[in-house]
Amino acid sequence: MYRLLLLDDEEIVTRGIQKVFDLEKSGFQVVGVFQNPQKALESLPGLQPDLMITDIKMPQMSGLDFAAEAKQLLPESEIVILSGYGDFGFAQSAVKIGVSDYLLKPIKKDDFQQMLDTMHAKLEEKKTQKQQADNMALLLQNSYTELKNRFFLSLAEDNVFDEKLYQTLQKHHTMDVFDTDFLLVKVDFDQAYLHGDYMSEIGKLIQDSEGKFADFGFVEAFLSDESLYFYVYNMKASDEEMIRQETRLLVEEKRQKGIQLVCGISHMYHGIRELFRARNDCIRRIFMQRANIDEHSAANPIQTDEINVHMPYEEIETLFHMITTGEMEGLPYILRKIYELPEDNIPILLLDYSCSVTFLILLRVYQLQFKFGLDQQIVSHRELDLRVLKREYPSMEIQRNLVEKKLLTVAEQIAVQEMAAPSKMIRAALDYINEHFHENISLMDVAENINISKNYLCDIFKKELGVTFINYVTNLRIEKAKEYLTGTDMKMYEVSNAVGYNDYAYFSQIFKKHTGKTLSSYRKKK
Repeated sequence: MYRLLLLDDEEIVTRGIQKVFDLEKSGFQVVGVFQNPQKALESLPGLQPDLMITDIKMPQMSGLDFAAEAKQLLPESEIVILSGYGDFGFAQSAVKIGVSDYLLKPIKKDDFQQMLDTMHAKLEEKKTQKQQADNMALLLQNSYTELKNRFFLSLAEDNVFDEKLYQTLQKHHTMDVFDTDFLLVKVDFDQAYLHGDYMSEIGKLIQDSEGKFADFGFVEAFLSDESLYFYVYNMKASDEEMIRQETRLLVEEKRQKGIQLVCGISHMYHGIRELFRARNDCIRRIFMQRANIDEHSAANPIQTDEINVHMPYEEIETLFHMITTGEMEGLPYILRKIYELPEDNIPILLLDYSCSVTFLILLRVYQLQFKFGLDQQIVSHRELDLRVLKREYPSMEIQRNLVEKKLLTVAEQIAVQEMAAPSKMIRAALDYINEHFHENISLMDVAENINISKNYLCDIFKKELGVTFINYVTNLRIEKAKEYLTGTDMKMYEVSNAVGYNDYAYFSQIFKKHTGKTLSSYRKKK
């Protein structure tokens, strides 16, 4: 039974609807009847209606204004407007707000009943889609591979060490990562053109890379939807340069095959809690590659090794957490803390330290504007030039003011974009994936289909479902393959093609990795 709210300033209308129509038979339970739209809005958080039917002309507030505010509070609820106006402008405005249907008064009984049936079918479809998504998310959350990926990714990208998740992982497979030396290799494939099936190519890239790094120690691979990470540990310090050489060879091998990758390798660190700093190392080196800056040249924006200053990475991460969550009250305090040079450093280092900090923050803003697909360019490539920073913003105070202005702008832009109901976007993305998972599908394909940026889709996919796009599609393919193996007489290679893998040998490998069984043994067991 779905929850229904009725709103009309004329009580006779709401009474008539309840009297004429068997709402419960149509699958709706009336949870609220209002004549005042403001009171209806105040009651929405408690009532949580699935469907709202409202008049358009009311003395306190128009139905369009009510619908706009209601959508802000309950973006997933459906809204139907009843109107005595046949004006196209009203209907057009209603569509822009997100209203589901628009009925003209006097309302015909058949039209109203058809609307109820249509809304019920739409809500049922949404419920089914949500259940499917929840089931898949639950499956992924209980998968060791996905749990491990989530643990490493949260630590590397958000600096969050999930102790409970770590203990869960240790029960399945002991990882001696606490007190060992390691380095991190980050491989960006977000701008690479991958031949053949997108998912298969990413999987093969992981296999190739793991094989190269495994010669030097233990390797834990994890990925986002834009990057691969290889955490190489229990290695000899003397192997560091060899790993760098192998990485360069890997990039060159792929380049010759037409696949453009960009890699960053961190310094050696000790203990897994340093993973966040190692990732920042990788990001810095990748940026310098893309900007054609020699790491050891004077143009290098961050030379903390020479000046022996501890960079405030954790404070910067706190700053950007505030921005993406909209909690901006502590911004001035955090900025003051970030720009405080440690007392044991001499004043002559002040500008170098300030420029390094400013560069790091502007780089993150630069990345965010692409990640969220923001319309406004907040930080230009030119502003990431150290010489420009020193010349045009010659003091710490001026640089801090510049940074504060940029941060407030990006926070405002992100807040505007996130009002667009991420859950609705995810549902549209899942619809597309469910229809096209067996094709050569990529994150860009899905993003273009639902008209949002690839990077923003990547971000909300991770937030809403707790998994990456790549892992979601891979697991969906494996689940479909299980159904074909147990429910049909399809040949193994036909199953492979049916779920999107044109390379049967690779499909066999990935199926065994996820299920622990070969294709034939899985079919026999069932």
